[in-house]
Amino acid sequence: MSERYDLIVVGAGISGLAMAFEAKMAGQKVLVLEKSERAGGCFDSATVAGEKPFWLEMGTHTCFNSYGRLLKIFDKLGLMDQLSAREKQSYKMLADEQLVSIPSRLKFLELFANAWRIFSATKDGKSVADYYRAIVGPKNYQNVFRHAFNAVICQQADEVPADMLFRKRPRDKSVMRSYTFPEGLSRIISELEKRVQCRTGVKIEEITFDKNHGFAVALADTTLHAERLAIATPVLAASRLLQGAFPDVAEQLGWVNEVEIESVGIVINRNDLELDPVAGIIAVDGDFYSAVSRDYIADAELRGFAFHFKPGMLDDEAKVERICKLLNVKRRKLVAVFHKTNRLPAPDMGHHTLMAKVDELLDGKPLALVGNYFEGVAVEDCLARVESEFSRLSGQI
Repeated sequence: MSERYDLIVVGAGISGLAMAFEAKMAGQKVLVLEKSERAGGCFDSATVAGEKPFWLEMGTHTCFNSYGRLLKIFDKLGLMDQLSAREKQSYKMLADEQLVSIPSRLKFLELFANAWRIFSATKDGKSVADYYRAIVGPKNYQNVFRHAFNAVICQQADEVPADMLFRKRPRDKSVMRSYTFPEGLSRIISELEKRVQCRTGVKIEEITFDKNHGFAVALADTTLHAERLAIATPVLAASRLLQGAFPDVAEQLGWVNEVEIESVGIVINRNDLELDPVAGIIAVDGDFYSAVSRDYIADAELRGFAFHFKPGMLDDEAKVERICKLLNVKRRKLVAVFHKTNRLPAPDMGHHTLMAKVDELLDGKPLALVGNYFEGVAVEDCLARVESEFSRLSGQI
């Protein structure tokens, strides 16, 4: 007898697991399928084993008290009393192979002359470059801000719609502004994974849909059935999965741009690193976008950095050599090295039109699409999409 579910979710990142958790809380029979051997997607706290394990974030780095939907999930999971505050550190910029402070690259007269525009400027219909160049001045944008924005989203940000960055949200002031967990942000994933049925290392052969019988998800050794389906994969993977069942949706998703981020994490003994504690490094052009440190949670023995490289420029060993040269450390001194590749949406000024058409095609279908390629790449943007799609699917029951 074949397995049948109310909802099958494909993809076990934060969006997929949150979607499954909502369904489980609503009393539905739900299953999550994940292609890789681990759940979490961009949530990946790589860990060095020891008496006191040391972790380093390889994807998602920060969560804030403005992430109201995430905090609601924490409350349901009983995690609110386990948050750990992040110590505030400053960023450095790498310019001409020198680490310098951000203020040293700012032209303050230009900043003061343009900053008043922030009170009247609107992001609607503007790119990141158009909007921020007007309120910080062209030289400041070129010297500092464009590189900072590239670092935030690990890609060229100039043509990204301005309203997809830094959304203003109400803050819960009873919660620390930014936080993590003693085990890193992957704690969120492990707790969600405990609450839902999740199978990892699963390759989907085909997805078909019939109005009378719902979805059939063919795996190598069995076929699963569900009334409704949610796809929570990177956008181009979603397009491939839906080619048979909903070719119109698949074709529209295929127009969305995507970028690959090659990340390398290193862990080193504190005594072997001369660099003072920092939040991270913002690169002015070059072969990587940014490096994010683990210094916001001090460790007595170790320090760590996750470098986010531009794709296709350096092989794995060359990346490690680049990191060692920049940090002025010997390769043999590294305690651990981690490699990870993430796929992120690369939206341009036509992105909102593409997504509006996707939603139009989804109307009335028992299919949900969730992820970081709709309104923004922040965790809260992902959860807002989960909320709206779960509500839409629930209305069809």
